Amino acid sequence: MSPTGDCAAFAFRGTTVSVGEAVRAAQFRGELRPSVSEVAWEVACEEEAARWNLEADDGAIDAMVDRFRYENDLISAEEAEAWLGARGLTPDEFQDYFIRRYWRETLREKVIPERIEPSRVVPELLGLLQIELLMSGAFGPVATGLSRRLVARAAAEAPAGAKLVKAERARLLARAGLEPGALAGWLKSLDRSKDWLEGMLEMEALYRLRCGAVLTPERLSGELAAARLPLTRLEVETVEFDSADAAREALLCVRDDGLSLEEVARESRYPFKRLEILAEDLAEDQRQKLLCAGIGEILEPAQAGGVFHLSRLLRKAEPALGDALVRSRVEQRILDNYFSEAGANDIRWFVR
Repeated sequence: MSPTGDCAAFAFRGTTVSVGEAVRAAQFRGELRPSVSEVAWEVACEEEAARWNLEADDGAIDAMVDRFRYENDLISAEEAEAWLGARGLTPDEFQDYFIRRYWRETLREKVIPERIEPSRVVPELLGLLQIELLMSGAFGPVATGLSRRLVARAAAEAPAGAKLVKAERARLLARAGLEPGALAGWLKSLDRSKDWLEGMLEMEALYRLRCGAVLTPERLSGELAAARLPLTRLEVETVEFDSADAAREALLCVRDDGLSLEEVARESRYPFKRLEILAEDLAEDQRQKLLCAGIGEILEPAQAGGVFHLSRLLRKAEPALGDALVRSRVEQRILDNYFSEAGANDIRWFVR
């Protein structure tokens, strides 16, 4: 297994928490499913390339490395070495990551990986998962999740109690798809003991209690009011054009000839979409224009991602806590603020 697992991720009240422990905690919470699938696919593509004795395009791999270094401000060799060292990564592991990515991009249409049940992560895969999370930028949320549970446990005035711990055990079995008798093998794959499991169950129960105490009706209502505009639900129809001229011509057809956007898209064979989305999920400029637009108004063509969008606002809906997505966003805002403040003096980050 990669020594990356022993690298310090953060310290909580003077106790160091390793990358490996943060990843195992995420596996306990059932949060590694996307990363497990990603790594399994990469490994399957790399193995297929080896089976056919295919040679990688070194230039393409070098371009991927250069793009990564540019995006992470690792311009000099010293900066790159320091970044790797802070995460316990070797130059070979760094290069191998991009080789796996290259083969996945090259062979993804030809290789279907053998399904790996995310609840059964073998030690060898766990090492690759740690590298994947750190290199892809997905490690931050994983580590943050554990840090918040440590904060909740430290703030608890009493143990969670047997009933709540039992409920957490049932949730673990359900999300991992395990029978009670399979827990021993599951723990072995993570190289952890029953005592570790009991500690994780207790901590998760205390975290759930803390979240419930924080998410009061008053806080929910206050945050909803403060986030009214970004959480406004918008229904929009849009057409994508390959040129500004095509978009402007379509705009004239809608305004002067009375055609609908869907009719214009159908006649000109451009992609048409009808979306229902929260305002905060749109690009800043598009969000502001749609929030200011009247119902039925068609916006001027806007360029994004190499194409030109022509959009019409169909509906606006004030956010409400009865909307599951809105409530989730409101709760996330409250919890983010609470745990950021509660852990400010207790957590020292090394890797995120």
